[in-house]
Amino acid sequence: MKNIFRLLFGTLALVAIVGCEQEGVDNQDGKVKALPTPTATANVQENNIIVAWDAVDFAIYYELSLNGGEAERVETTAYRYESLDYNTSYTISIVAVSADQTKFLNSDPKVLEVEIPALEVMAYREWYAIAPVTAVSNNGRWAVGGFDKNAVMIDLFNNRSEDILNMEFYDVADNGLAVGSRFRGADDGGTAIYYKDGEYFDVDLGDLVDDLYCSALCGVTPDGEYAVGWFYDYNESTYYTSLFGSIVPFAYDIVNDRVTMLQSDDTYQQYRGGTQCTAVSPDRRIIGYEQAGSLGIFGVTWANEDAEWEYIYLKTDEERAPVEALGGAGTTLLSPSGRYVYGEGVMEDINGEIAAAYDFEKDEVMWFPTFANGSVTAMTDGGIAFFNNVPYGYGTTSYVIDTNKDYETSYTLVEWLKAEHNLDLEDYIIEGIIIIGASADGRTLVGMTSTMSGYVSFAISLDGKPMPEKVVEE
Repeated sequence: MKNIFRLLFGTLALVAIVGCEQEGVDNQDGKVKALPTPTATANVQENNIIVAWDAVDFAIYYELSLNGGEAERVETTAYRYESLDYNTSYTISIVAVSADQTKFLNSDPKVLEVEIPALEVMAYREWYAIAPVTAVSNNGRWAVGGFDKNAVMIDLFNNRSEDILNMEFYDVADNGLAVGSRFRGADDGGTAIYYKDGEYFDVDLGDLVDDLYCSALCGVTPDGEYAVGWFYDYNESTYYTSLFGSIVPFAYDIVNDRVTMLQSDDTYQQYRGGTQCTAVSPDRRIIGYEQAGSLGIFGVTWANEDAEWEYIYLKTDEERAPVEALGGAGTTLLSPSGRYVYGEGVMEDINGEIAAAYDFEKDEVMWFPTFANGSVTAMTDGGIAFFNNVPYGYGTTSYVIDTNKDYETSYTLVEWLKAEHNLDLEDYIIEGIIIIGASADGRTLVGMTSTMSGYVSFAISLDGKPMPEKVVEE
């Protein structure tokens, strides 16, 4: 009889244990147990991630988070993340959520580490954007541009293009921070801005100028922390206008929201029509130009925001009239590291402007007489110069000179790509193009052309995949 009672007691105890486990109570310490951690996999399709997992008993839904972000509630056992960044690592967390917390707690997270490889790009890509590109970031990811109160931003790493109205962009940092001008209406001027992640921020110049018509930021450092620009002041009697002319340069510390007025040199002060910043190097050397009335346009450089400018190159005659000078309106620009200033200038015995560049490292000017009335439109730190052989903005076939060899032997862009990089883009690159920028490693080039249908912006990757042969219909 005792054995029967033992057997019966043991059976009841076993039932009690099983019942407690089903209710989520651990007999050992009386605590509610958690649901099992989901078993999951992730697959990558281009720049999309598809996550799938096995159903967990007693789970009412699942919470997924990407890189620690806000959790998504998912009631199925699969989820798709779309349009992510190429060449990027992602962490995905999956938690099974209990239907009844008194019976089971939520599961521990299942963590997946997923890598989306770099986008395999073709050697040549095009975008039919609302405005032409005018600059590229040093890391080769971002291309921006602006024209006629319209802007474009292209993410080259992810093959995305965005048109933006009522703004123009003139330069972009490695983190995608673009600088330029926001236009407030059809009849009034623009306001200097920087733009990041879909938001724009005005630069407040109210303490500097009483009669502000327009302003712009034209250059930004690769770290996105420091920018340079100009404002237009109608009042010629104000202090800064008397120093610089109606166009006045300034520097802007983005991180600290601080405007600094630059210092002037006294040479040709009485002739000034305006002084504009056009670019800034990674170490915050500032480049611009002085418009000296009828005397011409001269390139200037500030070693830093506290220094007075110096002329990049200026040669005068016995009467101190300029006979040679480097500098051009809107085309006095910097190679990625700031080694070269390029654009156009005036050379003795040659009528009109001539393509030119200055090498800070060698302290010498390079003149390119083949391109009289043209300009250097882009330059790499390795000394490769790209030319437009008519006034900037009109565009014919872009030419290339390797300044390490000589200053006179030029190639069309198509010839240079084929000879130096084994890229045959003859069927893809048309007449009328301008190369406007290069990445710091010189492997990504961006440019634009104007067609009857509008602007075409393009990127050339020297490491890109070969282009397919075009089918010619007979």
